[in-house]
Amino acid sequence: MGEAGDTKDRKIKQIFETMEYGDYKESTSEVTEWLTGKDKCIFAYIDKKDKLPNGEPLSIKDANNENFLCTVYVPEAAVVDIILNKLGETKSTWADVAPTKRADIIYKLGAEIKKKENLLVQLETAVRGILKKDTKNTALPLLTNYLQYCSSFSVKHNSDNPSWKPDGLVVGILSDENPLSSVAHILGPALAAGYNVVLQTGPLLSVTVTALIDIAVQTGIPEGTIKLIPGNVKHDIFFTHPKVSVVAIFDDLYKENYLVANNLNKKLLHFYSSGIPMIVFDNCDLDSACQSVINSAWGYKGMVPWSVRNIFIQENVFESFTEKLKQRVGQLRIGKSDEKNVDVTYPDKSVLEKIADLAEKARNEGVEVYQLNGDSVFPVLLIGGNVFHNNVIQEDVINVPVVTLTAFRTINEAVALSNNTRQGLAASVWTENTSLANEIMGKLKVSNVWINCHGLFSAEASMSPYKTSGNAFFGGNEGFYEYVRVKILKHESILQVCNAEAMEKAISEAKKGQAMWAKLGEFARKKTLQAIAQILQTKKKNWGLSEPWLNEWITLIHDYTADHSGKNFAESDGFNVVSLREPRGVIAVETPDQMDGHNKRLIIAALAEGNSVIVLNDVKETTDFYLE
Repeated sequence: MGEAGDTKDRKIKQIFETMEYGDYKESTSEVTEWLTGKDKCIFAYIDKKDKLPNGEPLSIKDANNENFLCTVYVPEAAVVDIILNKLGETKSTWADVAPTKRADIIYKLGAEIKKKENLLVQLETAVRGILKKDTKNTALPLLTNYLQYCSSFSVKHNSDNPSWKPDGLVVGILSDENPLSSVAHILGPALAAGYNVVLQTGPLLSVTVTALIDIAVQTGIPEGTIKLIPGNVKHDIFFTHPKVSVVAIFDDLYKENYLVANNLNKKLLHFYSSGIPMIVFDNCDLDSACQSVINSAWGYKGMVPWSVRNIFIQENVFESFTEKLKQRVGQLRIGKSDEKNVDVTYPDKSVLEKIADLAEKARNEGVEVYQLNGDSVFPVLLIGGNVFHNNVIQEDVINVPVVTLTAFRTINEAVALSNNTRQGLAASVWTENTSLANEIMGKLKVSNVWINCHGLFSAEASMSPYKTSGNAFFGGNEGFYEYVRVKILKHESILQVCNAEAMEKAISEAKKGQAMWAKLGEFARKKTLQAIAQILQTKKKNWGLSEPWLNEWITLIHDYTADHSGKNFAESDGFNVVSLREPRGVIAVETPDQMDGHNKRLIIAALAEGNSVIVLNDVKETTDFYLE
């Protein structure tokens, strides 16, 4: 055997003799090298030639050892204004790239991110304290899959709308509490549509986003197409700036710094969640449910929007599930994000203080508090119905990674508990009974329902959050079209000037009718619309309206009922995705002064999906038509 072989044998022998393990720390060598190449400065630049950082310096330290990493410079409002003006006035080089070429570059961007995953993983570990497995197995697959999924829309949208061009900028607002995958819901559709994009991020997230922008430029996206505004700047400028068309906010819209967003002079896309419920029935695999709690409550530092906060357990298995969960929590290996053998990481110091205060308050209110080793601040379980009866969990601590366990007796009680929250993003249901799963799925007021799993996503399936969790589509083809169907609401619409009392009465009646209309089911609603088409055919002359206008109604009804299905099925990474279109309730459709501009397709689609429609009609000639 050669010298190399002998050396290897000696090394193996030495390992067996000493029984020493390898380094238990994750490497961050690529972070050091990359930051050195950036002169350890992250800042918003106006031109390529800008080499000197501008703004207020903010020191970024390693989340694991407090060593200095870099300085993030938070720009002043004047600099942000210059960047928006310059990017908005400059002809978009990216929009002029051929659609097929754009699709190719975006797809390659996803592939290149996979190749550079070590750098991104190490940045998230060092800067934000996120475990390698969470970034590698959760954030990056979602990020790359959705980018690559969106790439084809460059070609599809251009073939459907060859003259369409992006107008204005897309601004994405992300906080340090957002998972890295959130970037894909902005970049994917915006780049596919040809927009220039401004990413305003928290100071910690800005470091990793800078690396993503570097990768995008290396892949072929023109420099300057994606701009970074790092740090916590005032957001008013994005909502009022004339060059901005679309603003995507991945944060709580009810924060004071977003109040100006209610001006509605921009296309506003909002995504935010404040803790997801999990419903556990007695016929499920309790061990699998317990493991899912560990991953979904404390994985990714508990910062993903679908993190579990409230667990509702059927009464007859409440004690056994609680004991199993305590045992599993007791086995957790908790440490820092650069340690290889840990299951979850400690939250930030400020969050730990909130957890300690919350646990003390709960104990004083008579709530059973389970803490690791009896006194550890993290993790914490709050057990029993007193959590809700005594209002222990307040809105200001809803995102603190504390899990509550509450028993329920009936399905309706479980649904009521789950729906009693501001969030409307998702819920997970654990049961082996398919009919039970289908029943409860229809009653939960959320966008996503997972059955016997939690936090699984497919790029093809869109999310449309309820309540304060959001107001738009994210993911799927609907998520793309949010960026190309940009219509700014008028400041003074018919909604604002019509008789308030009449409007209130119309809404009240529409709500009553909608409840019965939605119960008919999709097929029955289609049959009703087909019957309406027959009535239109036989009564064309009754209203004194033009025949082509009425014929278009008839044609659109038949087109919709023939081609449309409210269900979509997809398979992704070994799990099945069923997408259902649920009614939103009462929809008001404002019609323009000209008859030809009436959005017939929208009215038909809204009715077919189980909604009530209030037509705000300004054309007197069509009044009898809509009333009848």
